[in-house]
Amino acid sequence: MNQAEIKRRQAEAIAGILNLITIFILGNRMKGGGITYMAAAVSVCTLAGIAVSGSLADVLGRLLRSRRNKGQYRNILAMRKSAMLFHAALGLVGTLLLILCAGGIAEGIFRISCSRFIIMALAPVVLLRTVSCVIQGYFQGEAAELPRAVSGILRQIFLLGFGLLFGNILGSYGEKVGSLLREENFVPMYSCMGIALAAGLTEIFIILFLFVLFRGSRRSEKKLKQDGMYSGDSAWDCIRGFCMGRWPQFLTEFLLFLPLALGLAMYGRKAQETGTIFQYDVYAGRYLVVCGVLLSLASALALPVMGRIFLHFRREEGRLARTAFQSGVHICLVHGIFLSVYVAVMAAQIASLLGGEDSELVKQMLQGGSAVIAFASLSFFCFRFLQAMGRKYFLLGAVGAADVIFVITLTASAKTGILSLVYGGVAGTLALCAVLTVLSYRQLRMQMDWLSVLVLPAGAGGVSGLVCMLLGRLFTAEGGLPAILVTFVISGLLYWILLLVLRNFK
Repeated sequence: MNQAEIKRRQAEAIAGILNLITIFILGNRMKGGGITYMAAAVSVCTLAGIAVSGSLADVLGRLLRSRRNKGQYRNILAMRKSAMLFHAALGLVGTLLLILCAGGIAEGIFRISCSRFIIMALAPVVLLRTVSCVIQGYFQGEAAELPRAVSGILRQIFLLGFGLLFGNILGSYGEKVGSLLREENFVPMYSCMGIALAAGLTEIFIILFLFVLFRGSRRSEKKLKQDGMYSGDSAWDCIRGFCMGRWPQFLTEFLLFLPLALGLAMYGRKAQETGTIFQYDVYAGRYLVVCGVLLSLASALALPVMGRIFLHFRREEGRLARTAFQSGVHICLVHGIFLSVYVAVMAAQIASLLGGEDSELVKQMLQGGSAVIAFASLSFFCFRFLQAMGRKYFLLGAVGAADVIFVITLTASAKTGILSLVYGGVAGTLALCAVLTVLSYRQLRMQMDWLSVLVLPAGAGGVSGLVCMLLGRLFTAEGGLPAILVTFVISGLLYWILLLVLRNFK
């Protein structure tokens, strides 16, 4: 993992934060049920997109770089063409299948009939995203990571702008139709359809942006056609290379995202009977947004360490590589523990700041599920390490086991309602964290320094949590942003001072 890839992943973390902010803003503008309707459609289309183009850009970039390093310039052109034609056809098939099966998926799996038309409106994104992934692979074949990083951020900016525009337009139309037919759910349904159309338009702009950049970088195209060797790879050889290269990474990505779709489907079946299906709006639009933003920040802080680890490996400095890995684990836990404790203690104030009528439910979710920040932060760090080391099947097995734990916990805690999704997420993430951490340490043939990496940060986090609790009692639950900022600064300073006094940093 080089510096360009690290910067690209940091940009992807920023794009992820912008995506969560977009969910929060657009979700607040929709009436009850909007996020739930949209979540069902996004879950299905995302899973279809992963099946069609998951890890495609990375695999295509790696194959193109290998051809370039061997001087097979003509083969690069053949591989580009084969990649675009094959995956565009695959994306088209995926889009058509989603459109044809939208009704069965919405009503049969999620029991949310209003998501049918949203799935149909969102289905073209599968094809468009596949095309953009292929073009991103072109750039990565030239060792250019910047276009992918910039396009990820632009995608969220365009989606927010177009989402607000089309969501308001179709939402107003849905209000008229709903009042005429006396159907309250038409307003959020039409708003979601507007956001789905905005997502498709956003992908079109991203493709145009990438295409213009790619055309501008093709000055050496004639050299590719005239110079270098030609090894005679057929279109079938290229397609087989794509499929073999994506296995099993795309399946691992599929299993990583599966709990979100599976959780909504399992919860939706029971919630329809009790009429609490729209509590999923609180789960996705409040709880996941808060934890996701903080998780993205904590994960991004540990990314530079990954570059140092593999720099030491390339220099055959195994001892320094192990030290750097230990420091990366320490960074993840130090930030993750503090953020988890802070969110749990200040849950009432955060819930009040987010607004809405379900602040008590948000509080319960944050108190019961904030630990996912620490677990997931370390999980992502170890996941990237094992991925860079080529341990693909280890990752597949670990993610599959975590999904099983998620389903078992979700089923066992079904009586708690929407909180079962929170508990299932914490249990699944904890299992994933434990397995990946053990595999990473075994890969490096080293043992964790439990005292400095886990015990001292946990103790300092407990002390800062007590101080934060005392400060929180000085403010009411409606203390707002000033109360949250004051307690964050004071408890954070105390936390870092304790770690420095205990000589937790070397």
